[in-house]
Amino acid sequence: MAKKKRNQFDVDEIYRGLRTNIEFSQMDDKIQVINVVSTAPNEGKSTVSTNLARIMAAKYKNVLLIDCDLRNPSVHKLLHISNRSGLSNIMSQFKEETPVREYDGVQEHVFPNGETLSVITAGHKVPNPSEVLGSRRLGAFLNQARKSFGYIIIDCPPIAVSSDSIPVCNVSDGVLFVVDSKTADKRKVKSAINDVQRNGGNVFGIVLNKVEEFSDKHYGYGYGYGYGQEDKDNA
Repeated sequence: MAKKKRNQFDVDEIYRGLRTNIEFSQMDDKIQVINVVSTAPNEGKSTVSTNLARIMAAKYKNVLLIDCDLRNPSVHKLLHISNRSGLSNIMSQFKEETPVREYDGVQEHVFPNGETLSVITAGHKVPNPSEVLGSRRLGAFLNQARKSFGYIIIDCPPIAVSSDSIPVCNVSDGVLFVVDSKTADKRKVKSAINDVQRNGGNVFGIVLNKVEEFSDKHYGYGYGYGYGQEDKDNA
């Protein structure tokens, strides 16, 4: 039990560091809506999204986590909550004059340590995820959500699976790119990041996931920021 608590403490410290880096990245423009993406499935973006939202909620009130991975949603599984109603349901009935918190798809989740997080799961499966995520309605919904929430964390589909993430990146303030240190293809990662940037997305940070710690051979999370031109050339 003590080892489990220690491991959780280590993970929390890493995400607090990630939170701090996000806070310091806001010198010129406020980053309120953060989109978390990866190149391929199973790189850990949903875990990063959920843990980042939890750590944000530990410090700030009114934090919202949205599962925009309509093809393969997992936030509800990670949090063990219902996916009966979520983003797809809200989009079908969205009205700009309705406050976001009034929709049935908005859940309040309380973690064991007392952090309260607002969550919108993916909701019912739809035949046209790209049209939903690329719609003006989603942009209007996020603008409405900005009025009620200080931070909005979005879990989006992998870039290599579909183009669903690109329009969401465009209506976000910043994109966190999750990279699996064990399995990621360097050229595919570079191409995916270039695609996001070429379409107007602001990639302001990279999270290097599943980094082996040589001291005890456990896996943890690393992260890097300042993805400037020199870094892009060497990626």
